[in-house]
Amino acid sequence: MKFLKHNYVIMVVAAITISILILNIFFDIYPILAVINYLEGNKYYWVIPVGSAVILVLMLFKRNMNRKIANEKAILFSATIRTIQDLLQNSNSSMQLLIMDMNEEGVNPELIRNAEKNIYELNRLIGVLASIDPERIKLKELNENLSIIHMEEKSTPAV
Repeated sequence: MKFLKHNYVIMVVAAITISILILNIFFDIYPILAVINYLEGNKYYWVIPVGSAVILVLMLFKRNMNRKIANEKAILFSATIRTIQDLLQNSNSSMQLLIMDMNEEGVNPELIRNAEKNIYELNRLIGVLASIDPERIKLKELNENLSIIHMEEKSTPAV
């Protein structure tokens, strides 16, 4: 059903086909033959090729628009990722300055180690975000890399 949810053309064609079959089988009415006979009798030979061309052009237009939308989404995604990277980098710099101040003030070494652990996690996240390719992104793989549970397991800074 997920396939049919976004393919309205397929749904409309299926509805028309089912309607024509019902007319053919139960009512002995043949609408397609009637239309073709009418077009032949009135010399409207051009209607079928023109109608086919219009349908083809509409299908090509839809495909082109879908590609443009996908490209715009990729550009927007890349810009968002860059912005997030910048924010994380600024937080990283602030944390490093905080650690320097904490060292000068003689703060508990455990707090300094926790801050360094956070810096390590920020650097890892910045690396993960830098490796994302918006064209070939796999959300499951990205969720595994950015999962908070896995961050706790993988964050073992070399201090």
